[in-house]
Amino acid sequence: MISTAVHTLPVRRPALLGRALRRRCPQCGGKGFFSSWFKLNDHCPTCGIASEREDGHFVGAVGFNTIFSFGALLITLLVGTWATYPHIPVVAMLAVCFGTAIVVHMLFWPFSQTLWMAFDLGWRPATEEELDPAYLARTVGV
Repeated sequence: MISTAVHTLPVRRPALLGRALRRRCPQCGGKGFFSSWFKLNDHCPTCGIASEREDGHFVGAVGFNTIFSFGALLITLLVGTWATYPHIPVVAMLAVCFGTAIVVHMLFWPFSQTLWMAFDLGWRPATEEELDPAYLARTVGV
């Protein structure tokens, strides 16, 4: 009888998160996962895993980025209010908050993409079919 089971290739969660925080492929840790600051390649050049494992995959990355950006904005508002109370310079606070919202959103974007992919791989490990056969032969001897 031929087995049709799909083997998964789990990576420890701390490794997934560490790789994601360095803007590397969460699955293999390979470089070259991004073609520019804002654009992921379609596949990792090392292991071949698709950057978008299913349709709508990066809705989670948008959520991560929104939560992080709003958190930074909240901290900016709280620190600014605390530091200038009772005479809060409203126009200056608005300018600083606007700048924070834009800059943090843009700087965190690639990290939100790799972090979301790391979370996804933690919940749903990569299968042999998702990875490059040459990579599999080098790493797990499949």
